[in-house]
Amino acid sequence: MNPLLSMAFRNVLRNRRRTLITLAAVAIGVAAVGTIRGVLNGLQGNIIKGSIETTLGALQIHRTGYLANVMSTPLSMDFVADDAMLSKVRSVKGVTAVAPRIQFAGTMTLSVPEGEEEPEALFFAAVAIDPTLEPGVTPQRPKLFTEGTVLDESHVVLGDALAAAFGAKREAEAVLLAPDRDGSLNGELAKVGGAMRAMMPGEMKIAVVPLGLAQRLLRMEGRVTELAVAVDDVKRLPEIAAGLRTALGPEFEVHAWNELAPERKTIMGIQDAISVIVSVVFVMLMLLGVANTMLMSVLERTREVGTMMAVGLTRGSVMTLFLLEALVLGLLGAGGGLGLMLILTTVLARKGITFTPPSATMSMEVFPFLTFWFTAGVLFTAVAGAVVFALYPAFRASRLRPVQALAGR
Repeated sequence: MNPLLSMAFRNVLRNRRRTLITLAAVAIGVAAVGTIRGVLNGLQGNIIKGSIETTLGALQIHRTGYLANVMSTPLSMDFVADDAMLSKVRSVKGVTAVAPRIQFAGTMTLSVPEGEEEPEALFFAAVAIDPTLEPGVTPQRPKLFTEGTVLDESHVVLGDALAAAFGAKREAEAVLLAPDRDGSLNGELAKVGGAMRAMMPGEMKIAVVPLGLAQRLLRMEGRVTELAVAVDDVKRLPEIAAGLRTALGPEFEVHAWNELAPERKTIMGIQDAISVIVSVVFVMLMLLGVANTMLMSVLERTREVGTMMAVGLTRGSVMTLFLLEALVLGLLGAGGGLGLMLILTTVLARKGITFTPPSATMSMEVFPFLTFWFTAGVLFTAVAGAVVFALYPAFRASRLRPVQALAGR
């Protein structure tokens, strides 16, 4: 072993109490940063999987220009969704399923017995889906439905906020009113099949309507406003989307789930920013602890440094010695933090963390996980940071004059 490295190990172990406190600070900092990121990874993975498998699908196909006008639910930008169109989409490599949909808005009132006061009509935003094809694209959507919910060609499912505002009970008759693509107001009678919980904020006054019923209501038989697409590998979304654009031509646009839900992307961006701030605070605190330990070590060992320099140790070797001591502290602390991080993340991943986001009515179960590159980055930052923060104490030790150092000055 290199003599300086051997001396560094011995020096680190000389003041065991101080060393243990410093190692604990580094280990706790590394574990905290890693565990926070692991929980956030689990949360964001849940958001992504939930967005794809419960509501949006991995990709969506619309007429070109539809997304730019989506706030006005442009029914005029519809297209034929026949077997030929669906087969063309399925033929693209990577596509596993496709389901036609219509996005529209309207008002709804409950049908009441004659003589009773009619309830106030409420506005709602709806997605019309094919009960047969939709499960291939959003297999987890039924998890949003309350127990006993029915969705078929005669039943609609109301968001729980909408159902509560109506006081609607299952099998209650509802009158749906909506303007068709030409602006004419039409109505259809349906039954309430149940309620649907909101997984994310902003999903309150919504409804899921069977596609056939919506096509009659909107006078759009055989036509839809979008196709939702499931893929075999989410990591290949750009490649599969490019294949769909080539197959369908310039008349259609293809968008990934994160382009369709920018608010969720914003939420994850805010989470990442907060995570970075918290991580920087933890890292700075633990590295300042290392710097403080090294500075105290230099002050206490002034005469020792003078003796080493008097017997021939160069200023560069003195500086290297103290940097090696910081390196040893960083390696041991980061190693302990890695073990603690893995234990905490594993325990949380096995048990899961259940919580309900603000303004949502459905709880999430989060299973934390760590990525290799993030873990390696945290460990490297802890070790390299310990050395960097020890530069000043090490430089100060190397600048001591042997005569003054021997005198304790």
